[in-house]
Amino acid sequence: MEEESEGKNRFIDLTRDYGFKIVLADESHPQLMLGFLNAVIPERRIVSVRFLNTELLPSEENDHRACCDVLCIDSDGNRFLVEMQKEPYDCFSDRLIVYSGSQLDHLLRRGEPYTKVRSLYVISVLGGYLKVEDEDTPRKDSLLRRAEFRMNDSGKMLTDKVNFIFLQLPAANRPTDDVAFIEKWAWYVREMVNYKEKPAGLDPYFDRLFEASMRDNIEQGKLSIYDKMIRDEIQIAAEREYAVREGRAEGRAEGRAEGRAEGRAEEKLETARKFKQAGTDLELITQCTGLTMEQVLAL
Repeated sequence: MEEESEGKNRFIDLTRDYGFKIVLADESHPQLMLGFLNAVIPERRIVSVRFLNTELLPSEENDHRACCDVLCIDSDGNRFLVEMQKEPYDCFSDRLIVYSGSQLDHLLRRGEPYTKVRSLYVISVLGGYLKVEDEDTPRKDSLLRRAEFRMNDSGKMLTDKVNFIFLQLPAANRPTDDVAFIEKWAWYVREMVNYKEKPAGLDPYFDRLFEASMRDNIEQGKLSIYDKMIRDEIQIAAEREYAVREGRAEGRAEGRAEGRAEGRAEEKLETARKFKQAGTDLELITQCTGLTMEQVLAL
């Protein structure tokens, strides 16, 4: 791995959702997303993509409203929802179900027969390993994992129109000339922020990826938002550690469980407050902190 540059890194961190979004969902170089999609869905042979609004609007007033990282459509009307998740959590797969549901209505146009249903691919780029219920240990040897709708008794495919794909970045090894494109992609996305210089001898796709990820080549407004989100995340982590440490110290000093509980409660509130200020989805804040929606709204 290359050494980090002094001060701010020369390349942004693509494992952070906003960094991923401003590079891989940039309309000025759609070939970056196109190359990635063709690598994880080789059977589709996508020739072009168009980026869509990433706000997932609810069908009913009280339904969940969310925002995904990347949403695009190909020339045949198939949809691709791509999420960068630096740290997977227990209910992550449930979140993907909700996100996929918002796109199902768009797979068939009014008046078309059901034989014309298009496909939806929900693709998760994970900074960790997928957590699957009833699996004893994560599948750390698998770079790509897929989930499909199959019958329990026969194993036959029920439908191939909805697909879930998981790319586990930690499973990627340092690229060599003979490794597959997707393993190179996973390595460079995971390690981009740690490079001091662009590696020599890159093929055109990865040369373009490095160029697009260079701080000097990113619009100043987007770069300012990215830097602010990094600062907020660092502050959240520091305050969380401090709150836990103080809560434990108070509990030991006074011999009361209340000290620990207060420390944990304050930690949750501060964490939620910072995430809310950073524009994080409110329902995701409640899932990650355990606070109620009323508590989050009151912050």
